[in-house]
Amino acid sequence: MTSPLELTQQTAEHLQQRISALANQLKQTADSLHQGEPADLQHLAGEITEVQTQIESLSQQVQEHPLLAESERYATRATDLIEACGSIQQRQDAIDLLKRLQLVKSYDPRDQDAIRQMVDQATGLLNQLTSGSADERRGAVQAGTAGDSPFRALYEWINRPEDLSDERWLENQQRITDAFGRNVAMAVLRGRAR
Repeated sequence: MTSPLELTQQTAEHLQQRISALANQLKQTADSLHQGEPADLQHLAGEITEVQTQIESLSQQVQEHPLLAESERYATRATDLIEACGSIQQRQDAIDLLKRLQLVKSYDPRDQDAIRQMVDQATGLLNQLTSGSADERRGAVQAGTAGDSPFRALYEWINRPEDLSDERWLENQQRITDAFGRNVAMAVLRGRAR
């Protein structure tokens, strides 16, 4: 029995490439047989079996994955598997980002209500990511991780402020202030919240 494949978009894309290569092999073998040339059918049958086993394994993992909505779980075509695996990766990235934001605390009592409201918003998105419909989950990924997301802006400010260009830093300040209020922005800027 083969070990389960890693459930990533790259794995699904690699499997799609193997399927394409196998289709080319089948065509070449058919051409060879049509011309009366010998062909290694046993090797080809082994390749087909291996690819089929990998498709079934990946499909089974997708069906059982908790980050996919019920309507997304029944992917059997390579393109559907690639999309499902990509969705899983995006959702896991969004969950990691939002869970980090749930840990933000401020030692200053003046900031605590604003921080708590931001954490509540992050928790709401997490709930959508884990129990919403497919559309709600896609929307939550976008709301949490898109380049213009205030959650991403806050995450960047907390985790990698030195990596930000001056322009991005100012954009993030505006996004954070607009979405969560001045208290959250100032608490993070002044080091009161981490």
